[in-house]
Amino acid sequence: MLITVIVLALAALVPSVNHYVAQEQRLAQMQAQIRNRQQQLDDLEAQVARWDDPTFVAAQARERLLFVWPGETQYRLTDTSGEEIPMTTAERREQKAHETAWYGTLWDSMVGASQAAPPEKPSAADDHPKKPAPAPASDSGGSNEPTSDSSDPKDTE
Repeated sequence: MLITVIVLALAALVPSVNHYVAQEQRLAQMQAQIRNRQQQLDDLEAQVARWDDPTFVAAQARERLLFVWPGETQYRLTDTSGEEIPMTTAERREQKAHETAWYGTLWDSMVGASQAAPPEKPSAADDHPKKPAPAPASDSGGSNEPTSDSSDPKDTE
């Protein structure tokens, strides 16, 4: 009888305990997510605060937008391939995104395929095979020369 009571008590408590443990795990996950989001928010607020500094704004304008101060001359170096050196931060970011994105590769292959040279079309003279000249009438009738175009080397290509 005592064993029956214990089994019934366990049967009633086990689902409640499982539910409690699951809720505790979910609560811990949510708290970790809140900490991560708070850290991201702090980082973004720090980035926004940096834009209040005129020196930082000027440096970003020079780097990203290639601005120069009045009286300065900007020189851009190119190598033998014609590509500009050094690349700006935005250009590097764009190039990296373009190299790693699957859809960029797919698009480039589609554009390349549409710009491929079409196969050469035969000229109008090649479209119509030449007709052989009529064979002269011969009394011997035993001519070994072919009278059709089947031996034309252009047909065997």
